[in-house]
Amino acid sequence: MKSNNTTPSANRFLPPPRFVWPEGHRCAAMLCFDVDGETTALSEDPTLARRRTLMSQCEYGPRIGVPRLLGLLAHLEVPATFFVPGYIAENHPRMLEAIVAGGHEIGLHGYLHEKLAYLNEAGEEAVLLKSIDILTRLTGTRPVGFRAPWFEINPWTPALLARHEITYCASEMGDDVPYRHDNGLIEIPGQWLLEDWEQFAFNADPAWGFVPENCAKVFDLWWREFEAMHDFSCCFVLTLHPWLSGRPSRVRLLEDLVGAMREKGGVWFARGREIADYFRAHPQARRELDFDAQETADCLKP
Repeated sequence: MKSNNTTPSANRFLPPPRFVWPEGHRCAAMLCFDVDGETTALSEDPTLARRRTLMSQCEYGPRIGVPRLLGLLAHLEVPATFFVPGYIAENHPRMLEAIVAGGHEIGLHGYLHEKLAYLNEAGEEAVLLKSIDILTRLTGTRPVGFRAPWFEINPWTPALLARHEITYCASEMGDDVPYRHDNGLIEIPGQWLLEDWEQFAFNADPAWGFVPENCAKVFDLWWREFEAMHDFSCCFVLTLHPWLSGRPSRVRLLEDLVGAMREKGGVWFARGREIADYFRAHPQARRELDFDAQETADCLKP
């Protein structure tokens, strides 16, 4: 797979940078792995545990996909953020140790990949506290990052996360650079376009996904978005699932993509906590586009 690494023509639209990244980098890249594993099925219906072929496909992620992807990340010498449900951490503790040993970040991702929209605030807090305890106990480090299962948070979620000293969330899709919630919690937004589920997920019963896409088509999709985000100085957040992207051809896809990004140059490959820490230390790095937000800020000036 080849990238089209052309320099924009003189009359091509090139807006001012959205974000000033460290050390002169043009953009940031956050490689995320949501290690849903068996919870992909169990969160939908616990009785699916009897479906061995279905469960074996889910188990492929922690057992085969993660080790293979850790090998690739070591080969490429790039860091990543792994969002791991508490259930998966408990049932695959050696996998968790290997992620930490590779220098990668472990973030929260529910306990059984619960859909937060179906929980009240007390129920969501109970899941959060249980997950924090599990990841802290098994890794020796308290997690600071959170991704909601299915990307969906509730109106009270930012306050809940801040109350329990979670410093960033990677669940919303309201921008393509980091932003702050009203309480100061930092959001590192993603988007469905940069997700492998929509491209590769398939299961016959229960029915997941459609016909898996060709890797060349997906490379083109993701590369075009990266190239434009690079031009606009955005934050490229790629979300992958080891049971999907740990398959051999898709590991090659990720290798080709990261290689092309490196060839482009000016990319800061960073863990979520590093991006959040940088933004917290450099709040002026973000350039606001929202006309109404700008007007509000102007009104608040002394």
